[in-house]
Amino acid sequence: MTRSPLYWRGLRVPWIAPWSAEATGKPPIVPRRRVGPGIGYQDEHHTDRRDDVLWIRVPLTPGRGTPHFAGVHALRQRQAMDRDLCQVCGRLAVGDRPDGRVLFLMHSASGRPVSEGELTAAPPVHEACAREAVLECPHLRRGWTAALVKHTPAWGVAGILYQPRTLRPRPTSSADSDGLDLVSYEDDVRLRWVLAARMVVALHGVEEVDVASFAGSAAPAGSRPPAS
Repeated sequence: MTRSPLYWRGLRVPWIAPWSAEATGKPPIVPRRRVGPGIGYQDEHHTDRRDDVLWIRVPLTPGRGTPHFAGVHALRQRQAMDRDLCQVCGRLAVGDRPDGRVLFLMHSASGRPVSEGELTAAPPVHEACAREAVLECPHLRRGWTAALVKHTPAWGVAGILYQPRTLRPRPTSSADSDGLDLVSYEDDVRLRWVLAARMVVALHGVEEVDVASFAGSAAPAGSRPPAS
């Protein structure tokens, strides 16, 4: 499927970035009792869950309003992680390299290298899209790090953990940069009480790279605006 790029004030908006018209709704959280303790929605639909984990509800109206470059749209992020889609252009991010490795680009104010086995909620990215992103993305201007990765097994989710007794959000413990708790797919107890907002993978076979080394990469078709 062809994805047309979206622009705002001359900047290409990353595919996973949310727009102001996609503000997250806040339906009431209620106890889930039919299949054991946990949280749910009162008007819950089967599309509200993935692997039996409750997900945050978000509208799907890209291009409407103003973009939030530093933000992440929960559904598009999950699709990008699940289908190996580029976080910038939304196209398939695998298959560009003969060695089968995939590029990951993440915000890092300190520039700390990506470590073996590191967990991330940042989807993969094309090499050409990465070069464009570090030059144009306001969020990445404060610092970034990149690595080529061989394997990215699903690890769990990042989300808001709720207290079983009060059904109120718990203070974060293993919070990521978005103030979300990381919950492993192996943690059956906490998975029942988390409202997921990101899919998380583990990075294995990591090699640190500088995106400037991909100077010969061509941008995916349709990823740049037409000449004026």
